[in-house]
Amino acid sequence: MKKRPFYLAVVALFRVMDPLWVCAETPPTWSDEFDGSGPPNPATWTFEQGFVRNEELQWYTNNATQVGGVLVIEARREQVLNPNFTTPADADWRKNREYADYTSASIASAGKYSFQYGRMHVRAKIPCFTGSWPAIWTLGNAGEWPSNGECDILEYYLVGGVPSILANLARGTTTRWSATWDSVSKPVSQLTAVNASWKTAYHIWTMQWDQDNVRLYVDNILMNTIPQSWIVNSVTTWGPQYPFKQPQYILLNLAIGGAGGDPSGTTFPLHYEVDYVRVWEGATNNVAPTDISLTTNNVAENLPFGTVVGNLSATDADPGEVISYSLVTGTGSTNNSQFQIAFLSGETKTSVLKTAAVLSYADGAARSIRVRATDIEGATYDKILTINVLGGESVETSTENMSIPEGGTNTLSATEDKAKKEG
Repeated sequence: MKKRPFYLAVVALFRVMDPLWVCAETPPTWSDEFDGSGPPNPATWTFEQGFVRNEELQWYTNNATQVGGVLVIEARREQVLNPNFTTPADADWRKNREYADYTSASIASAGKYSFQYGRMHVRAKIPCFTGSWPAIWTLGNAGEWPSNGECDILEYYLVGGVPSILANLARGTTTRWSATWDSVSKPVSQLTAVNASWKTAYHIWTMQWDQDNVRLYVDNILMNTIPQSWIVNSVTTWGPQYPFKQPQYILLNLAIGGAGGDPSGTTFPLHYEVDYVRVWEGATNNVAPTDISLTTNNVAENLPFGTVVGNLSATDADPGEVISYSLVTGTGSTNNSQFQIAFLSGETKTSVLKTAAVLSYADGAARSIRVRATDIEGATYDKILTINVLGGESVETSTENMSIPEGGTNTLSATEDKAKKEG
C-alpha cells in the first residue's frame, strides 16, 4: 500500500482524514502518484515505441497501466512484426530483425517535465529475473546522448554473470555516441543476505543533485557519489560542457535481454511496479540531523545473534531526506562490537538495530552504543544509547547527546564496476 507523507501545507488539508498520510514532511514540488486508471498521464509521460536502444530484445509499446495506485510496466513474451524490417543484412539492428519476441514499455517525461537540482524519490518494486533490465534514469534536455548526460538512479542486470543493482552516471567523450561512465554496482546477494525478501519488496531510489555532486541511494544505502567536477564534456560538439547543470527529464522502463541476460528460461509476464515519483525541486540546502531515537532499548538475554532490538530513526528538517546509521568510536568506552545496524527495505530514514553477539545479563545489565546518523549531504549527529539486557533487575535508561560536524560514511559499501552498456 502506498505510503503518503502528511505534508504540512495547504495542499495537505484535503488529505487530513487519510490515515496513510502519517509523517510530517514538506510536500514535493512535483509528483506522480499513479493514482489514476489506465495509461500514465499523457500530460507528463510519452511511450517510447519500437526498437530503441542497446540492441535489446523487446519492442516497446504501451504495456503500462495504472492499477490500484501503482504504475505496472509489463513485459510479455509475444511475437510482433517489425514494420521497419528491411533485410537481415541491414547494418541497422533496428531494421534487420523481422520480428520482436518480447514487448514491454518505456515512458519518458521529455518535453513535458524536467527539473534542475533537488531530490527525487522513486518507490518501486523491480522484477529480479534473468533477462530483466529495469531502470530509473534521467537524460539532459539539451544535446545528444551521452553528451546531454545520463544518470541511472537504478539499473538491475548481470555484472559478470552476477545479478546486481547499479547506480551510474555518463558524460560525453571526444567520440560521438561514446560515453565515459562512473558506475557502481552491488550484488543483489549482499542485499538478500540482510533482507531475504529484498527481491520482492518495494524500495525507494533517491537522486540528490546539486551544483557540487550527484548522490544516488537505494533505501538509505549510499550507492554512488559523482562530483560535478567529473561531469564535464571534453568537447561541446554534441552537448553542453556541463550536462548536469541543465534540466534533466525522467525515464522509467523495463528492457529485456541485453545486459539483463538471456530471458529464454524466464517465465513471463514480468511486472515492474512504480508506486510514485516525487521531486523536491531546488532542495539543495542542508540541515544536520538533531536527534536519534530507538523504538525500544530492551533485549532479553541469551537470544541468538541477529536478534532485533529496535528501529533507529533520526530527526531532520530537510524534505525528502535520506539518513544512514553507523556505530562509531568516540570518547569513552562502548559496547559497539555487540551490535550491528541493518537497512530496512523501503525506508530512507530508518534502520534496524540488531545484536551481534549472545548477550548475558551476568555480564552486565546495560550496554552502551554510539550511533551516528549521516544525512544525504553528509552532515552527521552522534548519540550514545543505552541497551538494557533483561534477565534480572530492571535498569534505568540513560542517554547522552553529542553533536558532530559534517562528515561520516555509510556502513554498507558498494563496489565499482566500470563496464557499462552501449548507448
